[in-house]
Amino acid sequence: MNAQYRKPWVQRHWLLMLVLSFAVMMVLSLAIGLGAMYFMMSSVKNTAPYREAMARASGDERMIRALGKPIGARWIPLGMVEQREQGRAAFLVFLQGPRGTGTIDVQGVFVDGLWRYQRLRGETDGPPRESYDLRSDVDH
Repeated sequence: MNAQYRKPWVQRHWLLMLVLSFAVMMVLSLAIGLGAMYFMMSSVKNTAPYREAMARASGDERMIRALGKPIGARWIPLGMVEQREQGRAAFLVFLQGPRGTGTIDVQGVFVDGLWRYQRLRGETDGPPRESYDLRSDVDH
């Protein structure tokens, strides 16, 4: 019996295994990071300021004229909402309608059980690029 010993594949291609292991770890790290970021950003959608901003944009005649109906979000909002006794909200919502796209810029504080908005501005991407104050009399 003259069988020759042959090294296993892993021992013969150790450099390739090292590179593949590094690539897999990088892809997994990136996926976990992006997943965590998506989860955090999409949690803004479940808040009262987000719902209020979308309702005001969808009900504003100027925004409807510029973007068309229905107006919806085209991506996850960017920003944060702290819901505590003295909460804060600061985020940007990207909008999309049949006629165009736009954004809503929201900045507010939660005081005495109510959200008060320092900024609740809808902006269309144009042309023409226009900006609308979506706050009500209570917010001023």
